Amino acid sequence: MRVMTHTFFSLRWHTLIAILLVLFAFGMAAIISDRVFERLPHLEDEMAYLFQARVFARGEVVLDSPNPRRAFWIPFVIDFAPNGEDLQRFGKYTPGWPLLLALGINLGQWWVVNAFFAGLTVALVYRLGRELFNSDVGLMAAALVAFSPMALLLNATLMNHTSALFFTVLFMYAFWRLERTADQRGNARLRPAVWWGLVAGAALGMVAISRPLTAVALALPFVVRSGGWLIERVCAAYRQRREKIGGDGRFLLTLRPLLLVGLVAILISLAIPAFNRAATGDPLQNLYTLVWEYDRVGFGAGYGRNGHMLEKGLRHARFDLSLLAADLFGWQITPFSAGQGLQLAPFTPELQEHVRTNAGYFPVWGMSWLLLPFGLLVGFWGRRALLVGCWAALSGIALIRTVNAAPEILQNPSFSWTWIGVALLWINWPVLLFRSRRERWVWLLLALPLTIIVVQMMYWIGSQLYSTRYFFEALAAMALLSALPLAWLARRFARLKFAVYGGLLLALLYSLYAYSMPRIGALYGFNAINREVIEAVQARMTNGQPALVLITGPGSGDNRVRWRALAALNVVTSPYFDSPIVAAWNFGDETTRQQILDLFPGRQLIEMRAQRDRAWFIDVDG
Repeated sequence: MRVMTHTFFSLRWHTLIAILLVLFAFGMAAIISDRVFERLPHLEDEMAYLFQARVFARGEVVLDSPNPRRAFWIPFVIDFAPNGEDLQRFGKYTPGWPLLLALGINLGQWWVVNAFFAGLTVALVYRLGRELFNSDVGLMAAALVAFSPMALLLNATLMNHTSALFFTVLFMYAFWRLERTADQRGNARLRPAVWWGLVAGAALGMVAISRPLTAVALALPFVVRSGGWLIERVCAAYRQRREKIGGDGRFLLTLRPLLLVGLVAILISLAIPAFNRAATGDPLQNLYTLVWEYDRVGFGAGYGRNGHMLEKGLRHARFDLSLLAADLFGWQITPFSAGQGLQLAPFTPELQEHVRTNAGYFPVWGMSWLLLPFGLLVGFWGRRALLVGCWAALSGIALIRTVNAAPEILQNPSFSWTWIGVALLWINWPVLLFRSRRERWVWLLLALPLTIIVVQMMYWIGSQLYSTRYFFEALAAMALLSALPLAWLARRFARLKFAVYGGLLLALLYSLYAYSMPRIGALYGFNAINREVIEAVQARMTNGQPALVLITGPGSGDNRVRWRALAALNVVTSPYFDSPIVAAWNFGDETTRQQILDLFPGRQLIEMRAQRDRAWFIDVDG
């Protein structure tokens, strides 16, 4: 009875803290989206997501393009005439995230969607860590995810990474339950395995229609694991037949849910060609190339601005990883070259300027990776740890030789494709060697981030605006690995448990105060977008009369108007032009101006002028 009571209260304690972490993640997303981002999009991507979500929220897929269409230009929103018909307007991105964001549009609070997924992700990381390892791992990993600076940042935006992270973790959890269920004997376990196959397939499909390249990286380690699993079942069935032992049906028990995972994921992924067909008439059309014809995944002269080769992929990965090492958990130190020795590095104004304007090397040493090697040591205790160490050493040698290879080799498309293929195979094949389920999953948690990094090298540009978001879907896996050594200490040495939890709490609170807040706060007013111009327009509106804000500025030349000057007012302009404020850009002469005025009779006219990234009212000295 005493043991049962202890277990009950232990579970309640872990679960209570996990619930508080869920609320923390949701609350911080709400606060940062309001105080830092002012519930406004600050990247071109967010502008396009918001446009398409508003269209989906009305039950439509595309809109007829307005005339003159350039007066209502939004970055990454395309005007296209399918089959020579009338122009249609739609966003260039795949439909997964706009469909989810449309739920927030209909609620009148679009920020709540990412905040909701942020809380769910923390809860699911806790559950996955608890079942894979133990409650301490689950709780510590959930805390690392909840306090992660990159999570705090992205959870407060209108980007699709937070939802993609949730579905990534959901896929891993469902696959874990499928694997555990299908390993049981007897056909009575088929139904639960099928249900978990449905969940895993749906989660993978949602990642695919939101972030297709990430979905490829997510699926690959589990495809290799599934292939090895089925081979094991075939070999077991062959041995049973040779030894004239009745089969236990475990091959079909494994095969059916795995087929279901693939089938459901493929069915959901068909939303992409369906959307493409509705928009352009061609289900195979790459919408990205309708904006920039070079915006494609791959290597060669036609991929990326000025071509893309492995050399660029490696360089962008090095830049992004230097920031990821700090942004992951907010732990950083000053480099030796600073002349002060190693010490905790505050997030200085110079670093704030760097994250606003620079996509090169992060100028301090991020130390958020520090727990990962110890996590692998705990996960592969004994001889396996030595084998993993040898694999890591060989990987390091191969990577160093690649980086130092002759430029003509690194700029060869054939070598680039071959290197990517060999790297992905090298990362994922060892999962076939582990018989222990725990060790297999530790490797899967390692393989997922590495696979994401390598797969993203095929895209022509890196990402440091809004953190290293191309790697964000690996956050949960890295948090679980980082939690392993801390949980091992807490359980191995019971007297240290309070100290371990206390130390982790202090580290997280310090990173929140000294790193996350100044790092995220640096993005206030990012891209010259804020609510001041919206409030100024509202102050000029009389008697509640709807307003037309006419913004006049050049459409060409060095001083041409850029999207930032129009962005804030475009946000409050409905794609259907039925909002209280409608903003239009007069990029031409009096003819263009009159065309715009004729579209909106009866609206109060408020006039502005614009140049480059700045707009101002004509009644104010520009």
